[in-house]
Amino acid sequence: MARKKDPKQLEKLMAYILGRRPDEFGLVPDEDGFVRMKDLLKAISEEPGWGYARKSHINEVLVTLRDNLFVVEDDRIKSACPDEAVSPVAGTAPPKILYHCVRRKAYPVVLQRGIIPMGTPRVFLATTEELALRIGKRRDPTPVLLTVQAQRAFEEGVKFLRQGELIHIVDHVPIDYFSGPPLAKEKKESGKPKKEPSLTPEAVPAGGFFFDIERSQALQQQRVKRKGLKKEIGWKKEARRLRRKRK
Repeated sequence: MARKKDPKQLEKLMAYILGRRPDEFGLVPDEDGFVRMKDLLKAISEEPGWGYARKSHINEVLVTLRDNLFVVEDDRIKSACPDEAVSPVAGTAPPKILYHCVRRKAYPVVLQRGIIPMGTPRVFLATTEELALRIGKRRDPTPVLLTVQAQRAFEEGVKFLRQGELIHIVDHVPIDYFSGPPLAKEKKESGKPKKEPSLTPEAVPAGGFFFDIERSQALQQQRVKRKGLKKEIGWKKEARRLRRKRK
């Protein structure tokens, strides 16, 4: 169990995340510079030694350490004095390759429509696979990792914003500019009727007996025919005996 740290340490971590490098933790502030409280808490709890962190610990920082470092509105929080690097920068060319994760259930739709915002205002692309997976696992434990041809998309008209050093932002990534793993093939059930397992003498357990329904029915029909044949033979014999007496 992780040992609870001093609120001052949490305050320093929050100040670094919100005021200097939100991109390093997979966070993108909104147009007003805020991030959702639950997103900040998730990012903090992912850090080594901070797995115990809960909203009550953030509230403790806000109440007990009155340094006016943060601004809180409803369920959002931001740094009171963020660095300029926190604001998105437009018009910068992205790296050749970027990465993005999507929920596994949404992947078939993404292959048809492209990468679109899902639960976020825009699409966030990471410069490393590790960061993309970190962001993606917040929504799906096993997300699908996509590789985005960012430089080619930029050259062909897709507009990018840069958020810090590690995240780039777009409105939409068309299907021509990314690749991912093939869809898992679903097993199709055959339309042929399933054959019932047949019992063979070898399959009969020790001490049991083998009962063949078809053979039993065939034998029964043979018995009926034999009985009818016997009756017919008996009737003919009786008719011959009566004719002899009349003579």
